[in-house]
Amino acid sequence: MTDRHVPLRQRLLELPRVITRKMFGAEAYFVGPAMFAFFTPTSVVLRLSPGAFTEAAAQGLARPFLSFGAAHVNGWAEFPVEGKDPAEIDRWLISAHATGTHAARSAARRKRPARARRVARK
Repeated sequence: MTDRHVPLRQRLLELPRVITRKMFGAEAYFVGPAMFAFFTPTSVVLRLSPGAFTEAAAQGLARPFLSFGAAHVNGWAEFPVEGKDPAEIDRWLISAHATGTHAARSAARRKRPARARRVARK
């Protein structure tokens, strides 16, 4: 992690219910089971809603994250940190956290046990 990552990392850890885990040799940021951010050596990669993703890309602040240099991973935007003020990226960190929070809630709803079914007796 470079010096440019430190203020962004601190900001991520200030957000509610954020935990970190190591994934693929990098520190990843989660809200519940949902990952919403991680760092590459030169950027921060954030999971954004479709509208936020489109806006960040249209403003030239981010580009689609390319997994293994080939496949576009839906909803993940790569924000280069070189020469950027961390305050420029703060809005997008908060947006990614909100996306992760929504995904965590959706996952929790899907994991609820189904009601027991009544079985007709003969």
